[in-house]
Amino acid sequence: MSNYEDLKAQAKQKIILNDKGLPLVFEEYALRYMDDLGIGSAHVPHPAFKINDKILPKIYLPAYISTVKGGRAYSLPNQEPAVNVNFDQAKQYCENNGAGFHLMTAAEWGLVHNLLTAADMHPRGNTAQGKSHVHAYERGVMSAGGNRTLTGTGDKSWSTDMQGGGINDFVGNVNKWLGGFRLYNGELQVIADNNAAITGTDQSANSAAWKAILPDGSLVAPGTAGTLKFDYSGTPSTATPNFYLSTTIEHAQENDNTYGQIDFASMKAKVTLAHVPDILKALAIYPMATSTTGHGLFWFRNNGERLLYRGGYYGRGGSAGEAYGSLSYPRSYANGDLGFFCAYYDPEDLK
Repeated sequence: MSNYEDLKAQAKQKIILNDKGLPLVFEEYALRYMDDLGIGSAHVPHPAFKINDKILPKIYLPAYISTVKGGRAYSLPNQEPAVNVNFDQAKQYCENNGAGFHLMTAAEWGLVHNLLTAADMHPRGNTAQGKSHVHAYERGVMSAGGNRTLTGTGDKSWSTDMQGGGINDFVGNVNKWLGGFRLYNGELQVIADNNAAITGTDQSANSAAWKAILPDGSLVAPGTAGTLKFDYSGTPSTATPNFYLSTTIEHAQENDNTYGQIDFASMKAKVTLAHVPDILKALAIYPMATSTTGHGLFWFRNNGERLLYRGGYYGRGGSAGEAYGSLSYPRSYANGDLGFFCAYYDPEDLK
């Protein structure tokens, strides 16, 4: 474990201690509003800053991909990324640090994506077995696990501010599980606002916290008629870009042999869907109408429960990016290219 004073001296970010008095490194994000990010016209907080109906002045997002020590997730430099971890394990490792620590949520990822889009910034990363597929001279320190790189050891352009600060390895290295969003038989479901960040929030398959989304953005019980869904526009086939945002499922797949795949910026809504709600743009589930929208492929399967991970990994090349997302695998999925981020909010801000 890195020494606290050494970390304090070298880090530009905020250092927060867990329940064991051990440090994690975070980047502080101040309250942002939707209209300032180019999402809608209402001056309302981005959902990442709303927990239990309270507006937080700030949240803390991880400077590094999580490593696991003693059953707790840590955000630290020069570490082996934790991999082969399923969704529920990743969530628990984060929450084991104490109140406020949580698996990074879809709302928090969406916030960073929205900020990058607004600034027309596209960070790179380990997308080609230890180096950037764009610039092969950008390399990280190889981990003992093969094609992964140690956390935060890549080029400055591998961070969200592209200067070595912000979030490192946001793009590439390993995919990252996110809380608070899923597909369930093709229906888009979310946990309201950023309530998925609350320690102990039930995100199990049968949790009552999951809500479906109507085209006007209101949240309703799953299975309500007319909610938003991802559907194929024809017979499901492998790697087909022929899918769209819809309010019906007309082409459900029968097994896992096929999947939808499309460049995020090219995602479309069915012509009968006149309005895409701002919540999907805030969570970066649907692109904003701008040429600077995030890079990356988006994947899905519309059968069963599918949890969200994002960012791409060391072998994704040009398909990785800040908009890369997968809703293709169940919560039990674990792989050597799949890790997670641990985030934090100050519980005092909820009082």
